[in-house]
Amino acid sequence: MGYRPMQGAHKPGGSVELRTGTPYANLIAKQVLFAATLGERCGIDPDDILPTPGATGAIEAVRNHVLRSCGKTRPSVMTVCPGYWRARESFAGLGFDVKAVHTKLMGFSLDERVFISEAQKADADLIYLSLPNNPTGAIFDPDSIIEGIPHETPIALDMTLPGRGLSMKSVTARLYKKFKGRQNLFLIGSTSKSHATAEFRIGWLVCTHPGDAIALKHENRNAVASVGIDRGIEALSGPPTAFRSIEESFALLEQGERANSLEVIRPERRVETGYVLVKPRNTRAEFRRYLEELNIRVMWGSEFGLDDQYIRLETLEPFNIGVFVQAIGARLRSSKEETR
Repeated sequence: MGYRPMQGAHKPGGSVELRTGTPYANLIAKQVLFAATLGERCGIDPDDILPTPGATGAIEAVRNHVLRSCGKTRPSVMTVCPGYWRARESFAGLGFDVKAVHTKLMGFSLDERVFISEAQKADADLIYLSLPNNPTGAIFDPDSIIEGIPHETPIALDMTLPGRGLSMKSVTARLYKKFKGRQNLFLIGSTSKSHATAEFRIGWLVCTHPGDAIALKHENRNAVASVGIDRGIEALSGPPTAFRSIEESFALLEQGERANSLEVIRPERRVETGYVLVKPRNTRAEFRRYLEELNIRVMWGSEFGLDDQYIRLETLEPFNIGVFVQAIGARLRSSKEETR
């Protein structure tokens, strides 16, 4: 049986996709649409935006770019401790030497001058900082950090966490405008925490230099699922939904402070954000077992660079914070009665 041509004619001005197929072409078009939407919201050239699978995808894109371009088998990254543990593990997992300024000595605040000095001494190949800090909520002047680090040193500023009184979109827009044309400056964002879209894995990477954007797009061909793009665009159209939950959680934690069962770590310059660092009054081994018996899962300090006097909590679900505060208060009262 011979070939039979399809019925009908191709319409003038229409599109016939034979490179990748229509479904994949539509997927790529969604990435372009997201970059255009974010660019319009923040005054950023869409060509300088790379959609990524969450903030983690953006962190890994910068990590891989530095690993590829620095010419070292074991490059170094300078950050702070405590800091975002997933980023730390991501860098260490591919052989980066992770160096950190320990902010506990400064009341968990970040002194820009100290950080710049330590980064220069370490001759770091990459700077990574979260604004606000994860988990303390500490804030800093990003302009000072950017201006104090040589242009040849890549800087990744992760502005994923929602902070009350701190607009991620406004800070990103301002830094992009001020430092446009600067090489090796990367601004990371996501709606995962601010708009509860974590399961949709939508994030982005903004490059202030067009050449960096071109290089990163060549190095990263993974695309964000269309459903994630749609959810991300919807999130960008409205304010963060997380602030009320954060406010409620901190109010509950303050109740725990008044009951003298815990201390909330409050750096001098800070905002209330999606994570918090607390210091329970009771940190003995039996307290840890007590939480495990109640099936209350927390992140202990030893998991992110501190000791187990400290606990990191997510604040986006006030009910869970309330359960923790009640449990820690009950255990403290029980311990006092046992010692009478």
